[in-house]
Amino acid sequence: MAKTFEQIITQFRIQVRDKIVSRPEMSYAQIAKQFGISEVTVHNIAVEFGVGRVKTGPKPGWLKKAVKAVV
Repeated sequence: MAKTFEQIITQFRIQVRDKIVSRPEMSYAQIAKQFGISEVTVHNIAVEFGVGRVKTGPKPGWLKKAVKAVV
């Protein structure tokens, strides 16, 4: 039985989702390069399946103003 285009796309998106979940050390850019798609597509697939990554950037208050030392 021949697969429809929608079934093939769904299967591909599931493969990308599985890679996102199983390899958290890989960036979206690395996963995208492996599959030959854009980083935005990888992000959209992650959002679609609810398997996004936790942002690990600087937190508010992390960069505080330096206190001047009185000499």
